[in-house]
Amino acid sequence: MNNKIIIKNAQGKEQTYDILFSFESANTHKNYIVYTDFTKENNIIKCYASIYENGQVSPIDTEAENQIVITMLNTITESTKIKYRLMNQ
Repeated sequence: MNNKIIIKNAQGKEQTYDILFSFESANTHKNYIVYTDFTKENNIIKCYASIYENGQVSPIDTEAENQIVITMLNTITESTKIKYRLMNQ
């Protein structure tokens, strides 16, 4: 996997994002990808997460899966001064 991903938005426009990290959950056995375009909201960098399978992204549908990603994001960023906010995509 390279460090960029191109995703089409709801209007079909392609946008390039930087991949922050990816991981497989032991609970769901799914792969997740967390990415950003480094835009800020209230001085916090927006980031997005999706299920990542076979080179394709799909939305995270459940609050339980969303919490898995938030927990991982918080664990990874805990020791840094950079703060990210997970946005629904």
